[in-house]
Amino acid sequence: MPAWPQELNVLHAGGWLADTPETFRAAVLSRCLLRRYGRGEPLYHAGDPPGGLYGLIEGGIAIEIQPDGRVPHIGTFARPGFWIGEVSVLARRPRVIGVRSTRKSLIAHLPLVQWDAIVQREPEAWRWFAFLILRNELLAVGIAAALMIRDSTARVAAMLLILTGDGTGAETEAAQSIEVSQDDISHLTSLSRSTIRHVLDRLEADGLIERSYRRIRVTNYRGLHQLRAE
Repeated sequence: MPAWPQELNVLHAGGWLADTPETFRAAVLSRCLLRRYGRGEPLYHAGDPPGGLYGLIEGGIAIEIQPDGRVPHIGTFARPGFWIGEVSVLARRPRVIGVRSTRKSLIAHLPLVQWDAIVQREPEAWRWFAFLILRNELLAVGIAAALMIRDSTARVAAMLLILTGDGTGAETEAAQSIEVSQDDISHLTSLSRSTIRHVLDRLEADGLIERSYRRIRVTNYRGLHQLRAE
């Protein structure tokens, strides 16, 4: 039997940890704490003291960026298997971003002291930590690349492919959904609400997505890929 609650098996099987050695996965998961968050509840704020890592088990989280002391805006969303908090762990400085739940969520928290205990026993753990940093950097690069697409439909298609992946920009052929509103997509893509409404109407009419309250489900990845490439 694993030396961790069964809820953590989601993180064992998908996302960052799934691509690391079994011994490292066990070291992380056996030290994690389970935490539940309500809709809109912060995991941490920008400016909070250094802390540990957070892994999304179920629910959803949004990353908020607060540039130069201005009003925070949403940077991206994340799906189960996604981990965040690596910058604070590495730099031992206050948090530079904020993270909040988008709905009732179950989160794994690896406290900073527990991470330190892992690397004291196995210094090579830093190698897998660097892998997490790389994954999240690739996500950021993917979002930046999507924002450079001039065509609004292609830009939205690219962002939906990122958001419904595993949090790193990796896509899947299976239908996936993300809790996100029309306003959220507008912020993420830097497009007007009217433009977003028009694009989403087109994508739904073409059978590429399905919409419900604050949720978008991608049903045709090949079609979105084609739009992104146009």
